[in-house]
Amino acid sequence: MNSAVIIREFDKTQLKKSKVLSGISPAILRRVFIGWLLFCFVVAGIVAAAPDLSDSFVLMTLCILVLFTVVMFAQNRLDEGWPAIIFLNDEIGVVCDPQARKYICVPLHLIEDVKPTIIKPNKKAVAIMLKVSRLSHADKDVLNEAVWPRDDKLLANVYYTSSSRLCRKIRSYVIMPDEFKRAAL
Repeated sequence: MNSAVIIREFDKTQLKKSKVLSGISPAILRRVFIGWLLFCFVVAGIVAAAPDLSDSFVLMTLCILVLFTVVMFAQNRLDEGWPAIIFLNDEIGVVCDPQARKYICVPLHLIEDVKPTIIKPNKKAVAIMLKVSRLSHADKDVLNEAVWPRDDKLLANVYYTSSSRLCRKIRSYVIMPDEFKRAAL
């Protein structure tokens, strides 16, 4: 039996098209990088203008600032960010290997509910509850490859938002139009 829950490795363009539900978005990363550049210019200006500093100290400080800037830029994640939970092509994806851009992707029709939870010792998270009766053994095998393996749900860290807000956001993708009508009544 084929697995509906699969591990996908995304490329940069696919991640750019995805909706980041949790994690570090590209906009935040760009702001951080711009802030870093401003910090570098201020420190370089202070060090260059300070009296009685040796030339070797000034040169060493400037080289370290340039080195850290190159290392930050070399990661080349300014276009895609570091997303933890994404929505793309009617699937919710939870990161399992951020460096390789691998996500465990669950189709929306398999999601039963989303609940706030805590991953021990004290990490904010959400539990994406799955319809156990519709999961195959292959699905469960894939779920057990997650960072926090479970047979019936997918756990994901929450960054820069509340767990309950993220649950509502994920539920908004899962609820079908007929259920919207019933919820409005």
